[in-house]
Amino acid sequence: MMLKPHPHPLVRTVGVVLLGLALLLSSPSSLFGYTDPGTGAFLYQAVYAAFIGGAFYFRKFLNRIFRKRP
Repeated sequence: MMLKPHPHPLVRTVGVVLLGLALLLSSPSSLFGYTDPGTGAFLYQAVYAAFIGGAFYFRKFLNRIFRKRP
């Protein structure tokens, strides 16, 4: 059984860009949506919590790498 070689990273990137462009062009030009203030506040809170949690995780990760060993 022969394995297929992985495509070149540039080919994969061009494919992803073309797919994104096709999805962007197929979307409607104007959207009429409504999000109530409670949902908006919840989304902001989730984004902030993810950012702060990621920062603490990254700091812990860096401490593991650069900690001095006795």
